[in-house]
Amino acid sequence: MRAIKAASTLLLACLIAGCNSDVTIKKVGASGRRYYEDTFVFSGGLSAETVNLLGNHLLLTKMKIAPEQFIRELELLCRQEPSSRAFIAMAETSQFLAAKLRSTPDIAVRYDLTSLLYAQKYFRNAIDKKTTVLFDPEAIIAVKCYNLALTELFSYLKERNLHTAGAFELTAAGGQIIQFTLPDFFLPVTADKILSFELCSDYRPVNLTHNSRNFGIGVPLICCLKEDSVPETTFADDQVIPATLAIQLQVSADDTSGSRRKAKLFFLDSRSTDEVTIDGTQVPLAQDFSTPLAYMVQKPQVFNFLQRTFKIDMTKSATGLYHLEPHHDDRIPIVLVHGLMSDIRTWLQLINTLQSDPVLRQNYRFMGFSYSSGNPIFISAMHLREALAAEREKLQKDGRNLEKFDRMILIGHSMGGLISRMMISTSNDDILSRFIGKKEYSTINHQDRFFRKILIFEPVPYVKRVIFIAVPHRGSDLAQSMIGQVASSMIEIPQSLLDLNTAIIRQLVNLPKEKSIDVNRFNGIDNLSPDGTALKLLNTLPISEKIPYHSVIGNEKQRGVPGGSDGVVSYSSSHLDGAKSEIVVKSGHSVQQNPLAIQEIKRILKRHLIESGN
Repeated sequence: MRAIKAASTLLLACLIAGCNSDVTIKKVGASGRRYYEDTFVFSGGLSAETVNLLGNHLLLTKMKIAPEQFIRELELLCRQEPSSRAFIAMAETSQFLAAKLRSTPDIAVRYDLTSLLYAQKYFRNAIDKKTTVLFDPEAIIAVKCYNLALTELFSYLKERNLHTAGAFELTAAGGQIIQFTLPDFFLPVTADKILSFELCSDYRPVNLTHNSRNFGIGVPLICCLKEDSVPETTFADDQVIPATLAIQLQVSADDTSGSRRKAKLFFLDSRSTDEVTIDGTQVPLAQDFSTPLAYMVQKPQVFNFLQRTFKIDMTKSATGLYHLEPHHDDRIPIVLVHGLMSDIRTWLQLINTLQSDPVLRQNYRFMGFSYSSGNPIFISAMHLREALAAEREKLQKDGRNLEKFDRMILIGHSMGGLISRMMISTSNDDILSRFIGKKEYSTINHQDRFFRKILIFEPVPYVKRVIFIAVPHRGSDLAQSMIGQVASSMIEIPQSLLDLNTAIIRQLVNLPKEKSIDVNRFNGIDNLSPDGTALKLLNTLPISEKIPYHSVIGNEKQRGVPGGSDGVVSYSSSHLDGAKSEIVVKSGHSVQQNPLAIQEIKRILKRHLIESGN
């Protein structure tokens, strides 16, 4: 029986989570630093940004198997989103395809012409925007020399504990004396909160589908924080933030041996800084967001997703909001609410892709809400309301500007979407009495504090938009299946919650005292049953007309077609009348990791900026 339960649980987890590969990191060390810049070029001959763009629109495979259709779709994208990045992608891929077709010159030349057309579009776009150093290959050589030399200098200084020190001298090969002064820190935490720095070039992310890096001046760093660096609950046990190192080095025509030059290191917040000034000219800053993200989650969590689901009492300390970065007044919080048998790490692909966009990076910050998905959904929703209220109250006491906080967006996947839905819904005595029956409702203790805390609520006033991803608004048949029922029976509900469940369940379904109920069965998995009391009640609760919401739905067989299922949740269950927008992508249940779904979320987030007055 134990083996059957274990197998059923693993199968359920695979169905729900999609058996996605974990994001990890590989250390390459000093020997790999020289090739760090080269990772901007894909092994197949395409630049990393082109690979990103094609991957984000699911065009990589099509380029190889159906090139003519691929060109048509990419040209459509260039018309819809005319940008330098899109033009370069078209020029690169056309040249790539032409090279493959040299044995048939009449066909290859067609792709050469397309490459020329879009290269010309890129030049015209660059000239219109007055881009500098348009045709100077020496500029790229200079940047690579600068970055690699600064990388090795930093490594040298770090080994001698000089990278954060001042008032020391080094001598250049030509005899010039370089006098280093104390470095400047422009980071979201003070210098005393920093545990250490690691070079991004010493590591390579594994299993991240998007390369969130930008080419420019500087050395990307992983800034490791001390445990007490961020007063909020951090995203991972070993919290890090991305940073970039730059140097200000005095130069002069007098570079004779013995001449003195001053130098200063700068540690910059790469989430907030896209450019640096060199001799009065703004140049792009090198940025790497993927490597710090992968580095931060390289260790397993204290509680795995099975413990979080089945051991509610043991893992209750893990419930709450988790911050990817320190609070920033000028950024709108996006709160990510995971689904059944999952945790906040399920959002890594989405976070990694979205934070590569400079507009989103400057205007949003990511937070995750973690909870035990074994809990009844109304209990988890109460925990989310309390966590959000506590966060706002703390910020208010600290005198922070709450304007952007009060434009919050929730993104909920699967069960997390049901919990998010309750943040924009209304439940009051009148609604509950109609659901239970006015006569029966008058006889129960509906003034009980716990009853009201869990079942009486209004829309959270500072939640201004919700994105639902693969949400079973009308339930999932999987919850009623043998696999679902076996998994449900394994959930260990705390005694305090059992006692509370008994009272609430009896009141909701109006069971007489003499009739016994199995409160163990009223948990997170059972709440997903289409015939369950929880969903029936939830679907009677009105959603605020003032708050826009969107649906992103999976269909295992085809995209763009309403219907079908993602393997766990059917379209008919995920669809919501009144949604501001709805998109169906070809995907299993892990829709939040689908590139086209992420592109739709990116569109919604940019729309939110416009509609909220940013």
